[in-house]
Amino acid sequence: MTVILVVTHSTDLSADLVIRHLRNRRVDFLRLDTNRLGTPECHFSFEDGPTLRIDGRTIAQLDCGAIWARRFARPAAEHGLDVRYREFVRRENSVVMDAFLETAACFQMNPYMADRLAGNRLVQSQRAAAVGLTVPSSCVTQDVSETKAFLEQHPRTVIKALSFGRLTDGSDATAYPVAYTSVVSPDTDWSGLAVAPVLLQARVDGHFEWRVTTVGERVFSARTASQVGVDWRNQEAPPPFEIATLPVTAENALLALCRDSGIFYGAHDLIETPEGEFVFLETNPAGQWGWLEAALDLPIGKAIADELVVRHG
Repeated sequence: MTVILVVTHSTDLSADLVIRHLRNRRVDFLRLDTNRLGTPECHFSFEDGPTLRIDGRTIAQLDCGAIWARRFARPAAEHGLDVRYREFVRRENSVVMDAFLETAACFQMNPYMADRLAGNRLVQSQRAAAVGLTVPSSCVTQDVSETKAFLEQHPRTVIKALSFGRLTDGSDATAYPVAYTSVVSPDTDWSGLAVAPVLLQARVDGHFEWRVTTVGERVFSARTASQVGVDWRNQEAPPPFEIATLPVTAENALLALCRDSGIFYGAHDLIETPEGEFVFLETNPAGQWGWLEAALDLPIGKAIADELVVRHG
């Protein structure tokens, strides 16, 4: 009898929404909260084969019928360490987890390395264009002259983080700042180009913003109920969303993007222009979806559970 392994962390509410369906279907599953890793009670080991040990239960890698690699967190055990050793301990734990997940032969949502590449904004924009999605004009550079040349060509430009935008490592309990998408202003300080590249993108006038969630071949679409600003996530009161139907051509393109990226789950952000054109912004292969299920009753959690159970066999 094989087991479904749910890889997440202890405060992930979205995992709870899927696990309730697994329980209802009486499927054997094991939840790995990665913030617990690195202790005798919760760790990976490699002896006769890759295994995972959690609270006295031992699961061989071969016993996994499906893996849902939902979210990852740093082990809480490192917080009590001398700061000089935290990075080493973090790497050691990551190596064994990477090896267990990457070499597992069972179905994974999403495959570990495919997930990482699918979330790379530069990789996904090229793949999106290849499947027929419209992508905004963009520039990635550390050269001030190239930056200014792009701004002359596109006076209305936004700046984005190339990664997930967190400005600190978040290793303590304090709040950490996040770099949201924002409009470039005349007094923007470009001194940071000395140490890191910048992603500039021509601003797209949006009539609606869309969040499209794909699970396997299923598509769940929602859009803002009214026009919003540059980044709806950076608002005190996020705008309400409503269920909407995405054009079939756009749906098929997003599904093709997922297939080309080797992923089975994706949260996609698009803008619908006043002229009705759909512009691809990004795909988050581990994007949040629980808020859509709660607000709009979209059965995304059930769809994820269904995919895992079917693939699990």
